[in-house]
Amino acid sequence: MKQNIIEIVTFKLIEGVSTERMLEKSADFEEFVAKQPGFLYRSLAHQADTDTFVDISYWETLEDNKKMQATFEEAPVCKAYCALVDKESVGISHHTVLTKSCDA
Repeated sequence: MKQNIIEIVTFKLIEGVSTERMLEKSADFEEFVAKQPGFLYRSLAHQADTDTFVDISYWETLEDNKKMQATFEEAPVCKAYCALVDKESVGISHHTVLTKSCDA
């Protein structure tokens, strides 16, 4: 049985970048990531009281996620998305799925 992985990325936007602009670049990024082997699905959320975004993606395996990471920094669409993010605010963690309510 494959161990599905959740990648959780938290971040804030650079001052002056609107949520709307980030969502446009996020949609482009999602198109890129959806084509990666092992990608299952992604959610993007916002915590208003801290103005922090949470980007959650589900992967078939950690290896699939690592393969995507290897291409992430060089892909123009990813560079455009990351250009809006305050790099000092970024946090990344990976978690093994123990139970799930769907077969995505």
